[in-house]
Amino acid sequence: MEINAIEIDFLAVGANSKSGDAIAMRFGNCSNNRWNEQTIVVIDGGDKPAGEAMVNHVQQIYKSDKVDRVILTHPDGDHASGLRTVVEELKVGKIWMHRPWNHWKELQRFCHDGRITTNSFVERLRRAYDYADQIENIALEKGIKIFPPHQGSYYHNGDQNSLIKVLGPGKDFYLSLIQESDKTPRMLEGTSTKTFSSTKVTKHETMDYSTENLAAVSESTSAENNMSLVLYITIAGKKILLTGDSGCDALYKAIYYAKQQGIDLKQLDLLQIPHHGSRHNLSQGILSEIYAPLGIISCAANGEPDHPSPIVINSLIRRSIVPYRTKGVSLRYSHNAPPRPGWDNIVTPAPFQYIVQV
Repeated sequence: MEINAIEIDFLAVGANSKSGDAIAMRFGNCSNNRWNEQTIVVIDGGDKPAGEAMVNHVQQIYKSDKVDRVILTHPDGDHASGLRTVVEELKVGKIWMHRPWNHWKELQRFCHDGRITTNSFVERLRRAYDYADQIENIALEKGIKIFPPHQGSYYHNGDQNSLIKVLGPGKDFYLSLIQESDKTPRMLEGTSTKTFSSTKVTKHETMDYSTENLAAVSESTSAENNMSLVLYITIAGKKILLTGDSGCDALYKAIYYAKQQGIDLKQLDLLQIPHHGSRHNLSQGILSEIYAPLGIISCAANGEPDHPSPIVINSLIRRSIVPYRTKGVSLRYSHNAPPRPGWDNIVTPAPFQYIVQV
């Protein structure tokens, strides 16, 4: 199949202040403003209403009842909940997702409590990641294969060209994140709790870099966020980076791996801004290594000032990354795809904000 077209739809998630990710993508061959062949991928499913919207989107917009790949970037509810509906109601070729409860053998040596057993470890993590557990159960009932997408895994077409490549996390880093997570039984070395200060100070920013309040180096985020898949998509001549809820630690490791693979992340066409535009998931250092003219922020209608942070918005604008927010409205990015009435309206980019809270 000749692939000459792609479109990615960032569906609206969160009616109030709770953000999430629900991304539909199709690519394939287009001519005369019609799809001749298409491959459909769903990346995260948001909350339950977003999952229902995703099913409707695939059926009504993509005119299909089949999804070739379902990808769960990480098992938090705002990404995993809606995927239950997708897997239940559509025909799914394969699921890419991690199942933390499958890693007892690798982590048992860190256990300092002899009372912890395989069963208790597995049961605790299944409860902690309930939505992912439910997706696994639905997949088993329907005979859908689940693939663990570690760093270096890729989806390809018939000629073995990589179309979707996993830049992170690597297996060892992923295991360390399970170990660190507060959702893991407190029997493992490295388990910790991260907190953020609730005290905020108002500051004034301008386009001058000297006024920037984005951290120069990594800020902390949760282990669960750093579990997010970092996906590099190269389809129809376009280069796209999807980051889920990844934090700076995860992004630095993905950037390092990309350089080893000869991938230049400063030559992107589209960048998904991590964790709904949170200031804890980007740094000046990260933005010195990644560039795209367009940035998409999946955020709730009333998620500001955290999702997205004006500090992040301003930092993107300074670097000529034009930021677009879903903010209750689904957004479409396309190349060579047929026009879609009602979806191709001009969307206003997020404006520079001169007053921020630090």
